Amino acid sequence: MLTANTLALLSLITSVSAGGLSLGIGASINLGVSADVAVKASLLEKKLCSEAGSFLTEVLGDVICSSPQTRVDCLPKQEVTPCDCGAGFIFDQNLMKCVKPPSKCGDGQWWHERSGSCCDDSWEHSPPKGECPKGIECPTDWFWHKTYNKCFPLHPRVPEPDCNDWNPGKQCCGKPPGPHPTHGWGKRSIQTRHQRTLFPQTDLDRMYCPTGLHACTVNSSTNSEWSYECVDFATELESCGGCASSGEGRDCSAIPHALSVGCEIGKCVVYTCKAGFTNNGSECVAA
Repeated sequence: MLTANTLALLSLITSVSAGGLSLGIGASINLGVSADVAVKASLLEKKLCSEAGSFLTEVLGDVICSSPQTRVDCLPKQEVTPCDCGAGFIFDQNLMKCVKPPSKCGDGQWWHERSGSCCDDSWEHSPPKGECPKGIECPTDWFWHKTYNKCFPLHPRVPEPDCNDWNPGKQCCGKPPGPHPTHGWGKRSIQTRHQRTLFPQTDLDRMYCPTGLHACTVNSSTNSEWSYECVDFATELESCGGCASSGEGRDCSAIPHALSVGCEIGKCVVYTCKAGFTNNGSECVAA
């Protein structure tokens, strides 16, 4: 069983109460160890953890490596693991389990942390349903309350909303029809989607980096656990089009005889060259 000090909630935590921690949508727990615990790992364990996606964790007081070569059923497969307690529960960091949050709800009710309101037990069998407004819908096992005009979960064990366009104000998926975005915003949005299509995130990228960025191995001269940085393949000068450390991308700053360079949509571009060389767009060639 993992010891309590090895588990820490990530920055997606939305609030803290006397009963524990409340998780936001998509919140996760981190199964990696802190830096002061990692130093206790043996040199062998650190060497085992040099592969991308590997991480040090603590089991029964021992710091060990979780990697594709060492993982067994009792070891976590991912350093960052989803944690969904259900609509009527919060994660208690001290007890390391989901518990009911403190509330002032009456008999036959339970506290819903996400909406900050009391929900009726009777909703599980006879919810006061209304029709969702055009353009929005309720998540799985949620319903549109005809009086409160919001989505509510049917019972305390309902999982977190299963949609990517959650509207916290209306507690629903999607937004009602409204004004069209400005031309400038739309252009930037299209460009962002285009870049994400060209360079989609892998499972490893999504585990360690924000949306749109990619985890690239950082070369180290010491024998230690895997290190990484999050980069944008579309614009990153030193990892243009892919991770330069893996050979998939290119370090534009290392182009011979170039004075100024850039990374444009994953391609190195040369702007100016040293005297005696001419610019052909991507290289500096002898004049």
